[in-house]
Order: sequence, then C-alpha cells, then structure tokens
Amino acid sequence: MNARVVVIGGGIAGLAAAFKLHRDDPDLQVTLLEAQPRLGGVIDTVREDGYVLEEGPDLFLASKPGGWELACALGIEDRLQGPRKSAGGSFLLSRGKLYRLPEGLTGLVPTRMMPFVKTKLISPLGKLRVALDFLIPPRKDEADESVESFVVRRLGREMYERIVEPLLSGIFAGDGSKLSVLATFPHMRAAEREHGGMARAMLAGRKKERRSRSSEKRESANREKRRRPDQMGFVSFPNGQRELIDALERRLTAAEATQRVDIRTSAPVAMLAELPDGEWRVTLEHGETIDADAVVVAVPSYAAASLLRAADPACSRLMREIPYVATATVSLAFDRADVRHALEGTGWTTPRIERRPVMACTWTSSKFDHRAPEGVALFRAFLGDATNQDVAARSDDELVTIARRELRDVLGITAEPVKVHLKRHAKAMPQYNLGHLERLAAIDARIAAHRGLAIAGSSYRGVGIPDVIRSGETAAGAVLAEIRSRELTSG
Repeated sequence: MNARVVVIGGGIAGLAAAFKLHRDDPDLQVTLLEAQPRLGGVIDTVREDGYVLEEGPDLFLASKPGGWELACALGIEDRLQGPRKSAGGSFLLSRGKLYRLPEGLTGLVPTRMMPFVKTKLISPLGKLRVALDFLIPPRKDEADESVESFVVRRLGREMYERIVEPLLSGIFAGDGSKLSVLATFPHMRAAEREHGGMARAMLAGRKKERRSRSSEKRESANREKRRRPDQMGFVSFPNGQRELIDALERRLTAAEATQRVDIRTSAPVAMLAELPDGEWRVTLEHGETIDADAVVVAVPSYAAASLLRAADPACSRLMREIPYVATATVSLAFDRADVRHALEGTGWTTPRIERRPVMACTWTSSKFDHRAPEGVALFRAFLGDATNQDVAARSDDELVTIARRELRDVLGITAEPVKVHLKRHAKAMPQYNLGHLERLAAIDARIAAHRGLAIAGSSYRGVGIPDVIRSGETAAGAVLAEIRSRELTSG
C-alpha cells in the first residue's frame, strides 16, 4: 500500500508542499486540508469592474529562491512582470512632504554613494554620522541584537528613523527595537563581520557589480538571453498574485483525477495524534479521522499550536509565543482628473516618527499596468503595525475615513472615491523578535522528535512569498525522506 501524507493548510506553504510531494512521488497519496472555503491563505486577488485588487502581498523578489522556481515548474514564469518602468521609484514621507527614496537601497542600507549624498531625507550631520561607519570597529561576538540597535550603532539614529525604520515596517509591520537582526536581516551582521562595516560592504558590493557588468558586456550582444531572476527584481502577475495560487490549484486538481491527490476546502482540523506505530491520526472538526504516514503542518504558528496541544504540549507552548500583528489595507480609486499629483512613482512609506496613521500607500495604477479602468487612479493604503494595533478596534468606515484623510493631506485628493475595497488581517504578520532564533531551535528539536512530522509557513524562517514556498518544499522533502527511510527499513 502506498504511503499517505496529509498537508494541513492550503496557503502558499501547504500548496507548495502538496505540489512537491506529488511531483516527486506521483504514487504518494496526498490529502490537502484547508479550513477556509478557498485556497491561498493571505494571498488573494479580487478582480471586478476592471480592477485588480490585491488583498495580500502584491510582489515577490524573483532572485530569492522559491518563487521563480515554482513559477517555472508550473510553466507560468513568462507571466511574471515587474512594476512599470515608467513608474519611477518610491517616496518617503518626511516632515509632511514626499521625498524620492535614494536609488540603490538594498537590504535597508545604501549601496550607491551619490544618490544618498544628494538626498534631502538625511541632514548633513546625519550623513556625516553614516560616514563614521568607516571608523567604527565591527562587533566581534555572535550575540543577537535588535535591528534598531544594529543600524543606530553602525549608521546613526537619523538614518534609522528617517530611512531604515519605514522600510522595515513595510516588510514586517514590526517594531525595530524588538525585531531580531539575525532573524530578519542576517546579511547585515554578516557584512559587518566580513567587511568591517556597512560602508565598506557597500564599496565591495559596487566593485562586484562593476565586474559583473563588465563580464556581461563581453558576452555576444547579438545572442538573445533569457530573462534571469536576478535581472527582474520584484515581480507579480498581470492579474495579481492569485495567478500563482490558481496555477497550483489547477495542477493539483488535475492530479485528483489520478486519485492520488485529494483537495478539501472548508475542512478545519481539530487535532493531531501520534499513534504507537509512528503514524498520525488527523481529526477534523466534524469528527472524521484520517490516518497518515506523515503530516505537514502548514498553518500559522498559533494554529499549529492548537493542533499539537495533545501530541506535544511543549512545542505547542513555544509556537504560541510567536507574536502576530493585525493589519488592514484600504484600496481607493478616484477619477484621474480629481488627482492633481503627477503620481510618477510607486507610492510612499512613512517613518514612525511622523506619527501618522497610515504606514504606507501604494499608487497601484502607477505601479502596475491594467490594475484599474482607463482614467482612474487606484491607491492602496496600509494601516497597522506592531506599535499601532488599534486597527482591530476600528470600524470599516473609520479605516476608510483615515485612508481618505491621508490621501487628502499628502496628495491633496478631496473628491469622492469611485471604488472602495477594504481587507482586514487579524493576525497578518509574525514578528521575529529577539529570542526568535532560540525559540525556533527549540521548536525544531521538538518537531524532530516526532517521526513523519514537519512544519511550514511564514511563522518561522521568512515572511516573503519565496521564503514561504521554500518552507513548504523543505517540509515536503523532509517527510518524503522519512517515508523512504521507512520503506528501506521495512523492505
């Protein structure tokens, strides 16, 4: 009899895990259980009345392993596209005005000198403090520290508050004084150790980039080169990120015809139990039980904690300790004639020291083609981060009013919107606060103590789409290895 694996959770982590399980072993019986009526988790796109409205992330980094490779495996890599070239860069809201973000910001810190020297976001004294990074010795120990501590130590407080912190909030919706630098941006500490500081790392990166460009010039100019992910930057799909979910669902649904894949939505799981023979019993809320050789738990850590409360109380407690924050997004569309701003950019982020209620705003119709009807300007405002959690208590009307007020104050838009769309996420973003890596090591040890059990999702090793995909694929690979090991032992 062929082995059976149950994947709990139909978000991108669970879908990636189920797809890898079936692709790597078509004889495997894979059952995917999703509590909600649809697949995709936080990734979803509403397409109506000529609008493409993202309810979750709208981009992912093509050069980061996971997303590009999955798109290739699904045969949809040619659908990937970046923001409009004519859109220009993004802005920071500083002292009530929009300033263009300096070009060359990678991993929160500058990689190009002149754009940073010319920016008005940082005072001359603040820029001088950044330059002192050349003189500050690197930290020698391996101890963790907060992102705020690291950046202030190396580059100064003004650099942190005016540039790094708003970019950080845009990624994690977190509090930089609590977020672990080793869990969120380990490359920054690695750069400090390798090069002695961020400024030296920047110069080393520029030399490497020039060598790479020189190498490319030596290639034949007439040879048509296929797009590489490292040349594409951030990407999405013409009809929104839902395209990725739809492609996965199509492939897995086609596999259902072989009776090797079983996809169930509106199928919440109540509990997991480890059986004496090393198998697992999955109990659904309506009472049905499914016995499996292995289980991939691809739900948020707080939900995984509930499932594992009987099988491993200690692991359950550790998972519950991972904090989450609530967020909301408000999409607003206006007749373009009612928007005086040129909108030559992709939007803005707001430093926390500005004390404004909207932490970022994407100019969706400027950022992407075909996201709104002709003659309409579409915006998406982001509310709620680790230091501003009252979004959960606000009514829908209040959130819309806040977003409209911000667009009025920043862009001068006073007209009535022609389209309004609001999406709440009660527990949107896991927070990799100080102690996360130690907690994660303890969770890993508990999971490793159970045969045929693996976990995946954004709660653990990355919140971006590629990271979450990789987590699902890694979990699938782990349970496949366990199943094959059992087969060799029993055979």
